[in-house]
This record gives sequence, C-alpha cells and structure tokens, in this order.
Amino acid sequence: THTHTHTHTHTSRKNIHMPTLQSGNSPNMPWFLGAPVSKAIATTVAVFFVVAEVTKSHHSFSLDMEKVLNEGHIHRILLCHLTFATLAEVVLGLGVLCPLMRRFEREMGSRKFGTFLFFTTVISTSWEILLSQVFHDELARYSGPYPQIGSLLMLYHIYTPRLHPQFFGLLGFDFSEKAITYGFALQMVFSGGLGTMLPAMCGMVAGYLYTVPMFPLSKIELPEFVYSICSSVGAGFVDRNPTISTTRRQHRAAGAGAGGNNNRQQLIGDMRYGGAGGGVPNIPRAPLNNAPPPPAAAQQFQPTPPSEEAIAQLTSMGFEREAVVRVLQQCDNNVEVAANRLLSGA
Repeated sequence: THTHTHTHTHTSRKNIHMPTLQSGNSPNMPWFLGAPVSKAIATTVAVFFVVAEVTKSHHSFSLDMEKVLNEGHIHRILLCHLTFATLAEVVLGLGVLCPLMRRFEREMGSRKFGTFLFFTTVISTSWEILLSQVFHDELARYSGPYPQIGSLLMLYHIYTPRLHPQFFGLLGFDFSEKAITYGFALQMVFSGGLGTMLPAMCGMVAGYLYTVPMFPLSKIELPEFVYSICSSVGAGFVDRNPTISTTRRQHRAAGAGAGGNNNRQQLIGDMRYGGAGGGVPNIPRAPLNNAPPPPAAAQQFQPTPPSEEAIAQLTSMGFEREAVVRVLQQCDNNVEVAANRLLSGA
C-alpha cells in the first residue's frame, strides 16, 4: 500500500482490427517509435509529478467530489488522470502503462488508439463520479491514470494470446507469461484500496464495452480538427526511424556527387531490395531474359519450415494447421506475430 500526501485523494471479437507488428526493436530504434501518443502520456505523467513535488500540490490532483460539487473545482476531473501521487506509483505505474500503450498504439494506430483512450476515459470517469456518491464516506480517489490502466488491461486480456501456458509454476499451478503483467498491474490496482480499485474497474468495463460488436464505440471518431490539432501539438513526440533517415541522407549525398544518377538508381534499388539498411529481406530480382534463377539462389531464399513446437502452440489455440504453417512462414516463424495475425483475421 502506498502512502499518499493528500487526504482525498477471443478471437470472435473482430470489430477492432489489430494489424501485426514486430515487438522487438533494433538497438538503434527509439523505444517509442510508432507510439507518439504513448510517449506524450508517459512524459506528461513524469512532468506533472515533478511539478506537484516541487510545488507541494499533490492534493490538487485528487478527485475530491466535495470540492468539485460544492466549490466548483471542475479542473480536478481532468487533473486526477495526469500523474500519480508517489514516486513508487510513478515507477511501477509507468512500468505497467508504457509497454501496454506502446503495443496497442502500434497495432491500432495512433489515431485509433487516441480515440480509444478518449472515450474510455470519459465513460469510466462518468461512472466513477456517479459511484463516488454511493461510496461517499469510504472513497478517497487517489490521483493517477488508473482508468487507463484498467482499459488497457482489458485489451491485453482479450487480444494477447498465451504463448507459453506453462511459463512458470507456483504452488502446483501453472501460469503463462501474461501472469507477470497481470501481477504488476494488479499491484497498482489494489495499492490504494477502493480509491484505486474503483477507477481501474470502471476503466476495465469501459475497455470491454469498446470491444463489444453491439456497441458502436469503436466506430465513432472525433471531429477531424481535433486530430489535426493533436497532430500539430504532438509533432515533437514523433520519433524518426534512424534507418530511413540514414538512407535518405545517403541518397542526397549520392545525388550531389559525380555520377549521381547511377548512384540514385543504386540507392533506390537498395531501398527496394533490402540493401543499405532498407529493412526488408534482400529478394533477388528476376533476370531480364526471364530465365529461371539458379537452384542455389532458390534454396537460399526458401522460407524456413516452422518448428513443430511453434505449430503446436498455435493449433492449441484452435487454428487450423495449414493456416498456422502459412502464417508462420509469412512472419519468419515469429510465434507472437503469427498469433496476432491469426487473431486479427489478417
């Protein structure tokens, strides 16, 4: 339990399309590459915590409904989501939030992910305000993005497959690798008693409703000007791919020198066929005379057959073996990426 400084403080769901993306990063890739909304939220939580610490104003971030209703402190409805109340919560909370946010923003896209967070936050906060009147004497709402943790946990529960059902054992029970994420998240959810459980549970329900086909939440979008403003304001949080930037610089440098045209053609070929760090497999171009490639080259680029262990993991989830083998070969035998692709119906 944390000490606070203030006194009041699975497969059938297809309406959200989850395109696949490699979860691993190159050592040179920014960690938040492809997730500017996640980066902005993490930065906001850290910055507002420092501000609250310096100004000793953590009490101003709590959702004190008496002050909201009787003194008109409407700003608390927004401020309560911006940061946590203690350093321990910041460290553990961002440790839970950042991987989940980055994963689902990359899969959903920044626009869809931002819309998801907006609607689930509005819905969960509305319920939280109503329920606070029921638990008026028992509830001291701690500041922190607990509804967002709850909604993201619901997405994680629904859309993330168990790749290793027997990842570790405890007291005779087997647990998958997902239990680690659940463990840290539940520690945050139960850390402040009802003051953290209620907003997190409201977020979970809101996240669940967002995935149910009978509700149109996942199809609703904000006005276009909202996305335009967010895109302009958040431009500084967008990380650039260093591989693409390096290739472009090489392209410009090659065009400025002698024989620039030939060099540009070569660089275009590099980008298209994987050279110069283009990031895609080096696929040989067919000869101009349409002659068949030599047998050695054909064998060199033949996809590696997936292992029986990988096939068994995915077929145990209910997928046909033929589809599993095909998708594994398309995903370079990456079980996690193949599972996401099969679940999303891509």
